Amino acid sequence: MNKCKEKLVEYGLPLILSILLATILQIPQLFNHVTLTGSDTIFHFSRFYDTAQQIQNHNFSYFEMNYGMGETGRIVNAIYGPFFAYLMGSLLLIAGSWFNYQIILVYLIFIIAGLGMYILARKVKLSRPVALIISTLFLLCGYISYWIPSNSFNAWGAALMPYVLIQGINLFNDDKKHFNWINLATTMAIVAQVHLLSTLQAILVLIPLFIYGLVTTKNKKRMWTDTLKAVVLCLILTANVWGAFLVLYPKNTMSAPLDFSPALTVLHLKSNGTITMWTEIQEAVLLLFGLQIVYIIFNYRVSKLNTFLTIEGLVFLFISSDLFPWRVVEKYFPSFSNYFQFPNRFTAVAYPLLFLSIGLTVVNLINRYDFQFKIFVECLLIFVCLFSLRADLRGNIIKFNKVKTNVERINQFRDHDLSKFIDSNSPGNPDYLPLKKQMNSWKISGLVSGTLIFNNGQGFEKEAASNGRLEISWNSKGEDATLPIVFYSQSELVVNGKKVLPKRNEIGMPIVKSKVGKNTSILSFKTPTWFTVLLYISILSWALLIIYGVFRWVKIIKN
Repeated sequence: MNKCKEKLVEYGLPLILSILLATILQIPQLFNHVTLTGSDTIFHFSRFYDTAQQIQNHNFSYFEMNYGMGETGRIVNAIYGPFFAYLMGSLLLIAGSWFNYQIILVYLIFIIAGLGMYILARKVKLSRPVALIISTLFLLCGYISYWIPSNSFNAWGAALMPYVLIQGINLFNDDKKHFNWINLATTMAIVAQVHLLSTLQAILVLIPLFIYGLVTTKNKKRMWTDTLKAVVLCLILTANVWGAFLVLYPKNTMSAPLDFSPALTVLHLKSNGTITMWTEIQEAVLLLFGLQIVYIIFNYRVSKLNTFLTIEGLVFLFISSDLFPWRVVEKYFPSFSNYFQFPNRFTAVAYPLLFLSIGLTVVNLINRYDFQFKIFVECLLIFVCLFSLRADLRGNIIKFNKVKTNVERINQFRDHDLSKFIDSNSPGNPDYLPLKKQMNSWKISGLVSGTLIFNNGQGFEKEAASNGRLEISWNSKGEDATLPIVFYSQSELVVNGKKVLPKRNEIGMPIVKSKVGKNTSILSFKTPTWFTVLLYISILSWALLIIYGVFRWVKIIKN
């Protein structure tokens, strides 16, 4: 019974903290039933709407999107967090309105991130008060708090990063206690099913920790063997993700995301900001990092882990900042602007590393000095947390005052008819369109808004048909018609009962001959058999892993 109470306290404290911070930062939204949206909101909400409708109508289409993305048959979810998209679609059906959904997502991301950072802090033997303070800093600084006004999906990768670092600590300490390769594989697979770019960041942060563990461990063969096992299991669990890339990219000229100049989206260390998110960092947080550097310079031998994490965190902070020569990178590697877009994304790795390092330093100083010093240090960190909380709340209030006049958008979010928001706001993102030839992503975005979206209202009627197909009908005088759908090399189009191989415009919209009167076409996607096998392997492996996890937890609870 005492152990049970201890566990309730242990996990209840970060849970309460996460809910409290999420509530405070949403005060304007909760009181006024108004939510904040960003430039990515419609893109992600549209793809979640698609999976929600698939589930609700029992009409599944893994590749082709026949409900979201303007009912255009575009492919997004298959290569952008596929299984997570279905989880989000299920949650949307439960929420019942976009307002409820948005509020729930804020609480969910704060709980996941808060618990993860707290468990990570406790893993390296931080005291409860220090672990809670470090978790607070993590929630208020960077992408977690930035999710509220922006809906930037990098926040979900950032929320999972503490769990990645837990595996990193296990790799680092392999000589003391061998790491669990199943846990490592599962963690990386979850990240890949949520946000693929964060998987790259996770790999980058784990490599140095793995190398250190490999050098120091006495059983290098076992570490290599179990690492390879983790890689294989991760590949099996993510077969649907990399399999979808193999389906699409070899046979289609796929459009890249919007390109942004890295030099304009770096973290500005040279000039302080009012908040610690996106491209800004508060002086108080920067001061903490500076004090950590000073401590490590004079005490680098005290804790190898602290020194290692600090150096690694500073490297990622440097890469994310305006101190790094991003102008040179942009000049010689222009594709970086499309696929990575924002160097400040590296803060999703740098911040948890540095906050964890600060926690290790605080605990060491507290153990070294008297009780009064402990109170001073903890109060200092709490003041930094309060400054960050105040800044984040003020930023949300400023944005709330800007959006509260948009009555139409507010009503769409409150309405239980989810389609009203989706039908009124089509995403203009260029991501993953099949092009004739590579073009500038901003030009593609203009074509999406000017033709694909525009054509939706030009006499075409669309309906999701059975077996994951999309039916398009229109009246014509016999002229050629550019259909407001997207055609990939694996797509099949039947026009007025006849299968056709249509010409396509720059962004993959099919151009077909019409007959006089009513015309009907059916769009479908021909999924390769080998991918279907990979998809079922992935689903089965997750099912077996969940069953294994349940039995393991039951055994732990009994013990």
